[in-house]
Amino acid sequence: MENRSHALWAGFFTVAMLCAAVLAGIWLNRDKTQRTQYQIVTMHAVSGLNPQAAVRYKGLAVGRVDKIEFDQSVPGQILVDVSIDPETPVTPTTFATLGYQGVTGIAYVELDDDGSIPTRIAATAGQVPRIPLRSGLLEKLEQSSTKILASVELVSDRLAHMFAPENQKIILGAFSHTSEATERWGKVADDLGPTVAILPGLLQQTNQTLAAVQDLSKSASGLSTQLTGLTRDLQDPNGALNHTLSTFATLGENIQSDTLPRLQTLTLDAGASMKSFNQTMQELKEHPQSLLYGRPAEAPGPGEAGFTAPRK
Repeated sequence: MENRSHALWAGFFTVAMLCAAVLAGIWLNRDKTQRTQYQIVTMHAVSGLNPQAAVRYKGLAVGRVDKIEFDQSVPGQILVDVSIDPETPVTPTTFATLGYQGVTGIAYVELDDDGSIPTRIAATAGQVPRIPLRSGLLEKLEQSSTKILASVELVSDRLAHMFAPENQKIILGAFSHTSEATERWGKVADDLGPTVAILPGLLQQTNQTLAAVQDLSKSASGLSTQLTGLTRDLQDPNGALNHTLSTFATLGENIQSDTLPRLQTLTLDAGASMKSFNQTMQELKEHPQSLLYGRPAEAPGPGEAGFTAPRK
């Protein structure tokens, strides 16, 4: 009996020491850090996120997740309570995303900020500041993969339609036509062989023609230079052309001032002479005997001796 009582007391002592050691470990390992409470709000899934998960700000560990629950006031909205180091610069533009550790699938909260409002969130009494949760990398990949799969399915359907039996005939016909066209191009290349052989001689003739054109251009340039000199001489006030024009101008002035008046006087004298000649011829026509007997005496007029009045 005495041995049994000693063994019982030894068992009680061992259990008491184990409980004391566990309580001492819990007491010594408790978190004494003062943290600020925030609430992460999201309508997205939070797969892999559990209480006590780490909270990081741009890669630095700043807190932990305390509780995950549904928002009773907004259906479908999830609230994630987190405790964060008070020194963490949480601003109105701070947002949260979910990150995943390696291949384990354990999620943690990653905080980030775009820096547009560098002012910290001011805590209000009785209200926990809220931080929005944006789509993480895996969620974006999932959304993108859905679109990619839809595109792949569309491409697959189109390929299946393209390789349908009726389209296969068209494709095979196109390949046969391409083969025929290739053969024809080969024949065209053979036919062009003599033409290609003529090209060196034609190129030489072209070079000779270009040389002749250059010589002609040089000759034209020399002629242009001569014409420019001739034009300059003609435009010279003391040149031969201006001297000739001045001589003609002087000659015209002399003709107008001297020769023309003389010609006019000569013309008047000639007119008077012709008038006298016409009168003489008229008198000879009326009295031809005047050539022999001279000009007859004029009949006496009224009041003169020998006047005879005409008979009625």
